[in-house]
Amino acid sequence: MIVPCCVEVALTIPDNEAETALSTLRRLGLDLAGLERADVYRFSLDAGREPALEAALRSMETIYNPNKHVLRLREDAWPAPGELWVHEVPHAPGAGAPRREMRVAGRVLEGVHGVERFVAWRLFGAAGSPATAELVRRASDCLLCNPSFQSATMI
Repeated sequence: MIVPCCVEVALTIPDNEAETALSTLRRLGLDLAGLERADVYRFSLDAGREPALEAALRSMETIYNPNKHVLRLREDAWPAPGELWVHEVPHAPGAGAPRREMRVAGRVLEGVHGVERFVAWRLFGAAGSPATAELVRRASDCLLCNPSFQSATMI
């Protein structure tokens, strides 16, 4: 059986991109208490392969560097409240077509049938609570997602 598995890779050091985006959103009039950014990889893989996948990703320095990242498996395969997931829309013919083997960072991942990469933005409203859906949508529309080549997913 093929199941989804989401892995989040976030910085443990200051994130200048998130700080700049937060400052810009505030200047645009959005009342945000905070903004965090992470890479999220959503894999389609054989059930039970999650521990092997996590171990493989921890050994890929182009994805995860223990000196500056935290890597964690997410419980859900979709954005949580207050989150926006942005990904580039495939534009090349055959993009996203099934492959016989799945390669990530040049390495074959056994039992993996597909992968999608997202930039996850976690927005915080008053008192550090997750931002409302309306605030997330506004942040997406005015800065965090360029609809010319990106697509955004939120709940």
